[in-house]
Amino acid sequence: MPSLAPLVARVRPSVVNVFVEVVTPRWYVDPWGRRRYLPPAVRDSLGSGFLIDGEGHILTNRHVVGRGARILVQLADGREFPARIVGKEEDIDLAVLHVDVKGLPWIDLGDSDAVQVGDYVVAVGNPLGLSSTVTAGIVSAVGREITSERPGYADFIQTDAAINEGNSGGPLVDMEGRVIGINTAVSGQGQGIGFAIPINIVKQVLPQLLEHGVVRRSWFGIWWRPLDAAGAKRLGFDPGGDPGRRVWIVDVMPGGPAEQAGLRPGDVVLRFGGQTVDRPPLFGWMASTAASGRPVDIEVWRGGRTVAVQAVPIPAPQAPE
Repeated sequence: MPSLAPLVARVRPSVVNVFVEVVTPRWYVDPWGRRRYLPPAVRDSLGSGFLIDGEGHILTNRHVVGRGARILVQLADGREFPARIVGKEEDIDLAVLHVDVKGLPWIDLGDSDAVQVGDYVVAVGNPLGLSSTVTAGIVSAVGREITSERPGYADFIQTDAAINEGNSGGPLVDMEGRVIGINTAVSGQGQGIGFAIPINIVKQVLPQLLEHGVVRRSWFGIWWRPLDAAGAKRLGFDPGGDPGRRVWIVDVMPGGPAEQAGLRPGDVVLRFGGQTVDRPPLFGWMASTAASGRPVDIEVWRGGRTVAVQAVPIPAPQAPE
């Protein structure tokens, strides 16, 4: 009978347990109004991760490591190594760790753009502390938006492979044993509804995380919103379907990259950097991660015709600390 055992045997050695020691200061005010400190509370959190090269780099979720004071990773064979955080990206809940050990087993990154609904997938992780647990299912949907306290990227892979607490940060792999996503969330309202970050998005920002520790954002100087039916009617734009799948530029910053390129309020963005823009939640991510200083081809609809421009983004202004 067909079996996933050969695939699992290749993948499981690269998946790690992530233990995080979180130290919480504790204090109280005595009857004389003086602050008295207690021994700090220590709490261990648990998640998953996976090795991506022979240099000891590990991918996991940012929420797994949080503000941990001490991070320890445990391999499938039981060996344990201290780890440090190399980089974190808040918007897609991503973290890169490093262990100072060479030659550990690692896993190939696949192509999440090729994923189709109905594809078989396997999730490997450490749910509820049960190390190296393997579950299987299918891709239930792609391009899912999920609600979070920090809106950012919104293009998740949905799967019915069982994902539970502790699976976060573990790999979702295809039938070739390549990572197509990072398991990151599960629906609390239903069973068999889990979400994974597409690996192509991770590959897009990974070089910056390895080099700088953060993703350096770019800025075009535009304000935009999803185009609604009333806006489409006012502009005379026929969306050919749901107008909410289009991006409408409502204003541009005087002297900014967008204005210098010739973009105007009222433009409807059709293509950006060679990609069709038909899902507004992704547009902010596309724009903010475009390489600063490199021209980006942009096509917009304006007054009944298509206009092509090139805009050169600049580094995003830093918020004051």
